[in-house]
Amino acid sequence: MRCTKDIFVASTATALPPAVDVADAEAAGLVDDPHTGLGYDSIAVADGVAGPEMAVAAGRVAVARSGIAAAEYELLLHSSLWFQGLDMWGTASYVANETVGAQAVSMDLQQRSCGGMAAFHMATAYLESGFGTTALLTTGDAFAAPAFDRWNSQMYTLFGDGGTAIALSTRGGVARVLATAAHADNSLEGFGRGGEPFRFAPGAEAPVPVLRRLLRHSRTPAAAGGWERIEAAMLKTRDQVLSDAGVDQDRIARAVLPFIHRGGGQAENYHALGFTEAQSVWEFGRAVGHLGAGDQFAGLDFLLARGDVAVGDLVLVFGVGVGFNFAAAVLEIVTSPGW
Repeated sequence: MRCTKDIFVASTATALPPAVDVADAEAAGLVDDPHTGLGYDSIAVADGVAGPEMAVAAGRVAVARSGIAAAEYELLLHSSLWFQGLDMWGTASYVANETVGAQAVSMDLQQRSCGGMAAFHMATAYLESGFGTTALLTTGDAFAAPAFDRWNSQMYTLFGDGGTAIALSTRGGVARVLATAAHADNSLEGFGRGGEPFRFAPGAEAPVPVLRRLLRHSRTPAAAGGWERIEAAMLKTRDQVLSDAGVDQDRIARAVLPFIHRGGGQAENYHALGFTEAQSVWEFGRAVGHLGAGDQFAGLDFLLARGDVAVGDLVLVFGVGVGFNFAAAVLEIVTSPGW
């Protein structure tokens, strides 16, 4: 979707707890062999703070940085990957009320690790269509034991806790949204389900056997060519968003991708998409871990806060989520942030 209206990232924000050194976790026996050597240095680990609370913290900062009064926000989309502190409640309504107030239409959006970027794609379409002029997007996750094993629950991934936020506006901001795109291959959903029987209450297994499901499905005929299909969908999404933005890939200065890493010199997601590690934000991702739905918002916040992008630079922001869903945006930096 090429943006025909001026839609901007008005601000970004991240709320992260203190980090735990991966070496210390390995020495304590928390990390099994397949998850050592992935290239992470530390992981953000919350102590007694829930995902929605961190989303609120990031959201409040983003609203303040945006220069737009909280009461003027019309839409809030909250994305998460994991448990939100209570069963059966309206997380987005809580986050909205605590950040922008009672008036914002609020919705929870779950597309696993692609949740933040799915929200970005949908909110951009909302503003493009004229339904509103402002939106706040938040994510928040806390991968607490014993229900979740942050160190060993997914291939190539150590999970970090945190909240993130992005404010979108048609009034102006630090980066113009040139285009967004989203694709899916729902035939890959078995990698998350693994043929498990459906249950009728949460918490039946602790920790949740995410990796066991993936490995079980990978041995079935339905998984044939799965990794190639994932890569093909990633490339399709990349090509679509670049085409809609009207730019060639060599114009992209930085690429904000999921904080997932294979380590050991193996090819990474940024390689698959045609970028170098220096163009990515892995230097930040390796210090905080995979933040559920929030890698992209946190990564963009990192680039802006450090001044690693200049006016005129183009940034590709890219999400992948088990299911599988893919979403991306091309942003043009139009001014330096004032925060």
